[in-house]
Amino acid sequence: MTDAAPAVATELPPPRPTHTTRRVNALAARLGARRYLEIGVQKGHTFRTVTIEQRVGVDPRFQFDTAAVANETTTLHAMTSDRFFAEAAGTRPFDIVFIDGLHVFEQVVRDLTNAVAWTGWDSAILIDDTIPIDVYSALPVQRDAIRMRQQAGGRGGQWHGDVFKIAFLIHDFFPFLDYRTIDGTDNPQTLCWRAQGPARTPVFNSLERISRLTWFDLQAHGEIMRKASEQDAIDLCAAAIGARR
Repeated sequence: MTDAAPAVATELPPPRPTHTTRRVNALAARLGARRYLEIGVQKGHTFRTVTIEQRVGVDPRFQFDTAAVANETTTLHAMTSDRFFAEAAGTRPFDIVFIDGLHVFEQVVRDLTNAVAWTGWDSAILIDDTIPIDVYSALPVQRDAIRMRQQAGGRGGQWHGDVFKIAFLIHDFFPFLDYRTIDGTDNPQTLCWRAQGPARTPVFNSLERISRLTWFDLQAHGEIMRKASEQDAIDLCAAAIGARR
């Protein structure tokens, strides 16, 4: 079943797998994941090609016919992620959560906090767009990013927002999470999981200061992103979770 779905389903073209599909399915195979949550589904290219048994998708405005996808093990909720966690998350935790909703720091903080509440020690959380490509891409308003890049003589509509700040938040305020930022292939994403590792020394130790960070601060403190290859990040996550089983 699905929320706000059309009465009659229309046939959809075959989905096109993404780099996120590859990463999520690799994690699922290593962790034995059975429940998957995706925040920010849009056209569903990733969601529809994830092979986890039970899938839950959340998006205020799906860009495909959800009735053609929904079934007993796949549910889609046409609502904000805030409303989903408040009203429709159910009672069972998720094994993997992919956060790709509104690309502004405040919303990602809420999505991550809620995701932590709805996952367990054997779960992984993947956050999209955590390394902006330039100073314009890191602006919190998409239209400003595109306009200012064009005014400076640049081209392209790339926009990551200020999602990168979430790595600084995890580093300083989520000591129970280990994390790596996948970089070098396809779109940068930050993978995090629960871990009892050595304590980290906060760098900023202030939510207000982190909220005001800029692209230039990211360049000055790039080590906080803890960059790793896709395979290394997945291996670290799987090893940490596997060691507890």
